[in-house]
Amino acid sequence: MASIVGQQQDLFFSFDFGVIEGVSHPRITLENCKNAVFLIGCFRNDQKQQLDWIRNISAKNGYGKYNVRLGKGRNGWINKDNPRIANPQYVILYEFGNEDVVYYYKADGSSVFTEKQMREAGYDDPQGDYLVYKLKYECEIDGINVKQVLALYRERTNWIDGKPIFLKGSEIISAMRPKKKKEKETKNASIFDESGLTLQHVIGQISHDFHYADNALTSIDLFSGCGGLTKGFSMAGIRSIFASDIDENCEKTFRRNFPDVPFLCKDITQITKDEVDERIGNMTPDIIIGGPPCQGFSLANKRRNKVADDPRNRLFYGFVKFINWYSPRVFVMENVKGLLSMQKGKVFETILDEFRNAGSYGGYDVIYNVMVASDYGVPQNRERVIIIGTRHDLGLQPTFPKPLQLDHRLTVDEAISDLPQIESSQGAEVMEYHTEPQNAYQRLMRENMHYVTNHIAMHHTPRLIERFRAIRPGQSLIDVWDTHGAVKRGAPDEKSTIKFSQNNQRLFGNQPAPTIAASFQSNFIHPHLNRNFTAREGARLQSFPDDFIFEGMRTKMSWEKGLSQYQQIGNAVPPLLAKAIGECIINLLNP
Repeated sequence: MASIVGQQQDLFFSFDFGVIEGVSHPRITLENCKNAVFLIGCFRNDQKQQLDWIRNISAKNGYGKYNVRLGKGRNGWINKDNPRIANPQYVILYEFGNEDVVYYYKADGSSVFTEKQMREAGYDDPQGDYLVYKLKYECEIDGINVKQVLALYRERTNWIDGKPIFLKGSEIISAMRPKKKKEKETKNASIFDESGLTLQHVIGQISHDFHYADNALTSIDLFSGCGGLTKGFSMAGIRSIFASDIDENCEKTFRRNFPDVPFLCKDITQITKDEVDERIGNMTPDIIIGGPPCQGFSLANKRRNKVADDPRNRLFYGFVKFINWYSPRVFVMENVKGLLSMQKGKVFETILDEFRNAGSYGGYDVIYNVMVASDYGVPQNRERVIIIGTRHDLGLQPTFPKPLQLDHRLTVDEAISDLPQIESSQGAEVMEYHTEPQNAYQRLMRENMHYVTNHIAMHHTPRLIERFRAIRPGQSLIDVWDTHGAVKRGAPDEKSTIKFSQNNQRLFGNQPAPTIAASFQSNFIHPHLNRNFTAREGARLQSFPDDFIFEGMRTKMSWEKGLSQYQQIGNAVPPLLAKAIGECIINLLNP
């Protein structure tokens, strides 16, 4: 392959296009560039526009260029204002799908090109704006194994193949070092990856064939999150034909578990009907489901036109927009119980009025109820407002599923006791079950799965583990002695005077869990072990079957984009609750 070189000088605007005389593949050492920033990007041999762009050699100038598309897409955001992203010192390019083919370049700044400027510069079929890097000359870099870095990055992060990576030299050196197992991990190696299988191999064994009936009802899932409502409806026999959410990690999880369902990762207010029709063809959904955030309504103006125009309420009106487009026979909206009391009930009445006037067939007959998840076989006392509407012209009275006739509500122990009993920092991507299922719920959760995934315990410091030991079932951080209390941020020798009753609450094993919220990773302690719950344990408490695989980072820092596995689980509608609603709708529409 020819060196990557550039176009004519006037196309690069702010760049200095001087050529370094006599420099031919100079050699640098990674060890001597620990503070330098490296962009690791890919090129595709099978895409004409990239090849032409890369290989267009200028006889006058010995520099090259590499581009990264700006804006939000499947690969996430590229922040052109981030100094690390805008000004890497070196660019490393590998061939997508053949990581043994690698080229190294000295970089010298970047510039934003509009779609028009990209086209003028010779790039075929540009889509949007790009960040274009100037490559001064080709070089050699000793001490880096790009293939190894990509493999480890793929293993340890939620990286999507092909997305550019920006790392300091010191970070690349660290990434290439194998992780050292702690003595405790080695000692307990028998509970780790006994299966000898990779996660990808296990995922490949999972069947996503739901065997829908020929006359199965169809649904569109908006604000889908990771897919709790979709999972429950599919268990009931309702086939999803389209889903949407703005979070890219939710998209990864949804696509993993519903590979045949078209998914659009986009702000619902920006979605057009043409985009949806392109994905669903000439189908009209029987049901539209979703849980639009309604926080903006808490400050809603009393005048209805102001309510509709308030940008804080645009997400709810995005949900209504879909109902107006397709006039489904039924819609289902899920939300927090507090929605009922906003503005002394005025907000909720406004929402109901919107539904009563939606669609093209005279509006909807609407009912609502507060449903408790534990009434439907979920090991959790989660309360949610469910609104169900039936199209007025159908003459059908919407109904809610009756609670199951249970001799007792499923408990935390009954939900998770068959999962491997791991301690802090233990677990693996793939683990074996150590016991047979001990009850009907565990058999249901394991029905389509032979291995345990998403079951890696968080790392806790010795001080935190000692605190957990002091907390009894039903107690939390507020109940422990000051010697075990939290310390002040930035002052580890001083105890914090602020305590929250919702932090580090140890659950009762013989009772259902309280609401598993997005923050459950720090809210709750295992009933019997001195650690927080794993993602898989949280999924069990939400009634996600074990064959439902969660993607994205397990936990996240505040500055990271996308929802973690814990947040996806906590935000979801429990599938068994959704299944009960779905079965009720089937009985209503297909009596």
